[in-house]
Amino acid sequence: MTGTTRVFKDSSIQTELRALLLFASIFALVLACVGFGIHERTNFRRGMVRELTALAETLGANTAASLTFDDARSATEMLGALRAEQNILGARLFNSRGEVFAEYRRARLPGEFTMPALRAEGTYFDAQSVALFRSVSIDNEKAGSIAIVSDLSGFRAEMWQYVKIASLVLLLAILATYAVASRALRAITGPLLQLAQVAERVSQEENYALRAVPRRADEVGKVISAFNQMLERIQHRDKELKNWNEELEGRVAERTESLRREVDERLSAQDMLSKERRALRALIDNVPDRMYVKDPKSRFVVANAAVARDHGVPSYEELIGKSDFDFYPQQIAEALYHGEQELMRLKQPFYDREVPDTDSNGNQVWMLDTQVPLLNSEGEVAGLAGIGRDITARKNLEIAWQRAKEAAEAASRAKSEFLANMSHEIRTPLNGIIGMTELALDTELTSEQKDYLETVKLSSDALLAVINDILDFSKIEAGKIDLEEVDFDLRECLESALKTLAVRAHSKNLELLCDIAPAVPESVKGDSSRLRQVIGNLIGNALKFTEEGEVSLKVQMESGDAERGLMHFVVADTGIGIPADKQNLIFDPFSQADASTTRQYGGTGLGLTITSRLVGMMGGKIWVESQVGRGSQFHFTVRFKAADQQPRLNTLVPPEPLRGVRVLVVDDNETNRRILDNMLRNWGMRVTCAIGGRAALRELAAAWEAADPYGLIISDVHMPEMDGFQLVAHIRERKDVTSAIIVMLSSARDRGDAERFKELGVAELLLKPIRQSELRAAIARILGVADLQGVPAALAAPATPAGAAPPARAMRILLAEDNAVNQRLARRLLEKRGHQVVVAGNGREALAALEQDTFDLILMDIQMPEMDGMEATAKIREKEALAGGHVPIVALTAHAMKGDQELCLAAGMDDYLSKPIRPQELDELLTKFGRLAPERQVAPMRNES
Repeated sequence: MTGTTRVFKDSSIQTELRALLLFASIFALVLACVGFGIHERTNFRRGMVRELTALAETLGANTAASLTFDDARSATEMLGALRAEQNILGARLFNSRGEVFAEYRRARLPGEFTMPALRAEGTYFDAQSVALFRSVSIDNEKAGSIAIVSDLSGFRAEMWQYVKIASLVLLLAILATYAVASRALRAITGPLLQLAQVAERVSQEENYALRAVPRRADEVGKVISAFNQMLERIQHRDKELKNWNEELEGRVAERTESLRREVDERLSAQDMLSKERRALRALIDNVPDRMYVKDPKSRFVVANAAVARDHGVPSYEELIGKSDFDFYPQQIAEALYHGEQELMRLKQPFYDREVPDTDSNGNQVWMLDTQVPLLNSEGEVAGLAGIGRDITARKNLEIAWQRAKEAAEAASRAKSEFLANMSHEIRTPLNGIIGMTELALDTELTSEQKDYLETVKLSSDALLAVINDILDFSKIEAGKIDLEEVDFDLRECLESALKTLAVRAHSKNLELLCDIAPAVPESVKGDSSRLRQVIGNLIGNALKFTEEGEVSLKVQMESGDAERGLMHFVVADTGIGIPADKQNLIFDPFSQADASTTRQYGGTGLGLTITSRLVGMMGGKIWVESQVGRGSQFHFTVRFKAADQQPRLNTLVPPEPLRGVRVLVVDDNETNRRILDNMLRNWGMRVTCAIGGRAALRELAAAWEAADPYGLIISDVHMPEMDGFQLVAHIRERKDVTSAIIVMLSSARDRGDAERFKELGVAELLLKPIRQSELRAAIARILGVADLQGVPAALAAPATPAGAAPPARAMRILLAEDNAVNQRLARRLLEKRGHQVVVAGNGREALAALEQDTFDLILMDIQMPEMDGMEATAKIREKEALAGGHVPIVALTAHAMKGDQELCLAAGMDDYLSKPIRPQELDELLTKFGRLAPERQVAPMRNES
């Protein structure tokens, strides 16, 4: 812009206007050419897309049959018809699995050209070519996809021709514009030159009677007319100046009289201001707060009666001109003076600052002070203004509140310690009750004795659940629950949570189902134990209030991205339902929908409260939908992060030999059929579902007659009309119908059932609810394909029978426990699993036993007389640091409060087992540490405790 201004600075207006017209014309023509070019480009692309679409649809229709019958040769020949199209570079035909089925390439293609991979249906342009992707369908079912790639040579040729034509038109337009503008501008600039000559004469001669002659009515004519009007006004102004000189003296006299009146008004205003000052003085003197103004040397300029009273003088006049040094001791006065000087130096006010002070009687008081620097018109400090309020009473209340808060915190700590001790004192005898009851139930008992012991076991479990609810609620109320963020297998977590509740469901003849949508990721990051607790609470409630039908868990993705996803869980039952006016009440502490349900079903009323709080902590919400007599649906959402590690391969990729295996699923429950159908189809198996035994027999006969028999049958045991036993018996009687392998799904594992199915030749008997990994491993095992896909040994091995301990390597175990009942229980549990046990009554005896012998594992109680578990562990680790070696130590404690496990691990222990001891948890620990123990033959040892 600066260069253009410099070029036209000394040019004539005619030259400037001519250049302006040329620039405007060129700009308009260039915009028009660009617009037409874009239009041509768009039309060409649309035409090309239509042609390629027609080719794709024609070839898709011709090659659909080839895809269906897997005839790659005919498909290739059909693609070869594209040789007639010179602009076609190549084409690809993909099957339904996204694999390349057939391909065509134009001869003599450059080496860098590559055929495109499969993409979504649509058209994709790049710099050198365009690729079109279309689906190939037959009978409205997608059989595959076709891709055609064309070059853009025709488009470039057409655009080059357009550029040449546009350039020629632009050149001719510039020449024509220049010729026309040169002739037209003379008619515009002529009157302007005449006007300039008249203006020059007026300036030289000062003759304002001269006029320019307007010859046109356009803008130039208006300029000339305006110039003439200006000359007329100048003439008129000269005449008016003479008249003004004559009137000036009269106006001076009038102004003098006006000034006299203004002086009188100012005197009156000063009198009014004096009255307002007196009123303001009365006001500030009656304000209870201190109000004052000081000069730059911290001397009082203005003060009210409250300041005088606090300084011990009868009137504020005695403060004027004095400073705090005249009223306070030297040390206090210096502190006040330096603070005020610092405020005026920084020119920064402070508001509502609490400062200690001394009243006129020498008593300690607290003041709420506000001080503001006062600036003059030049921005320099002229002093400061301050307001102070006595807040001694409020400060005393705050001190009392702080002391009360500290006392409350001390009480809270005492409450936490009390809960920890109560947990230990209650769980210790419960450990003996539950453990000994379980041991007794494994012995030979009469039916009456077994009934009594099962009642004891049920009551003990109920009491433990109440204790856990109260402890969890106390920890949540105290804000002492933190959530973990670790990677875990979501499906395995949910299925194992339901597995632990299967016995309760099956004892009431309820179907317990787990339906996880395919879109739900295998692995996520979050707190698996708290999720398992939420699921356990909701499923447990559903089982409690449901007498017939089913209880199901459904999981699907609600929303989210790759980093953070929101999952939607639904726990549904066919139980008694909840009235609409009670549905919000059930999430309140110690509440149930109806007081009578507490008497009929039991419970603390804390389960749903704990669940609601945990769901909120995990970034979700919970709500319920229910109708009385028709069941309930508890919905909740949880937000999980994406897992850092990829999920295990064996949970995602089924063994290849399972693909294509024909499976018949027999189950009277529609939901269970749908879950099994989706699960098996995801593994590539061909699935047919039957609603009962008679329908299954008809389907087996039809498949045999069609020469496409079933290779596997998965059937429920408990079905109406014809149960699983009868179905298997019919199948074995009619060997001409099928020779398929049979897997049975039972709601309860009974030894009699297992023996009967073994006699009927059933390959597997699995307990509902079925875990995906468990079913997959069982199918792979019975079909003999487990080794082909690297199925882990834990899955490929047959399931451990119910009630039996898992195999573990025999170990020498030192048990440090002071309670005699717990000693007997733990020793019996360990000896039943083939281990040898030495018992020590406290930490000191445990150290002595370690001096005499070596052990593979130590189970260490925390609270023991003489020397507790923490101290004993510390001494063991100190000796190992000097002598070397490491013996695993597992904390065996009734403490279950937050932080107990972390404290044990920090003290040098390797793991943590809470009381009451659960056999399953004990087995997992023994298996874990048994792998690390040396393989040895353990001889019986004498208990030296």
